[in-house]
Amino acid sequence: MKKVNFLIFIFLIFSIISIIYLFLPKGEAKYLVVQVENREILRIPLTKLKSGDKYKVRGPLGDSIFEYIEGRGVHMISSPCPDKICIKQGFINKAGESIVCLPNRVIITLEK
Repeated sequence: MKKVNFLIFIFLIFSIISIIYLFLPKGEAKYLVVQVENREILRIPLTKLKSGDKYKVRGPLGDSIFEYIEGRGVHMISSPCPDKICIKQGFINKAGESIVCLPNRVIITLEK
């Protein structure tokens, strides 16, 4: 019985640490990185972006367009993909967050 209690205790500690890690702030993003078909095609320091800047990226299906809005972050505004999940995702604004358009093979990530 003691062995089971010890395993439950370890599991609870691990769960609490995992939950705390997930909700800790990820830090300030410094770069906007764009990949198309697993190749980095664009890396821009966020300090160089101006609110309203729009960028067009060509993927296998066509052009994906994303926009930077000061105070809100980056969001996809147009994509040739059928379901538009990347557009529905909304804004990203923290390091580690990404917008992924699988059909067009475009990934937009904010990095430290």
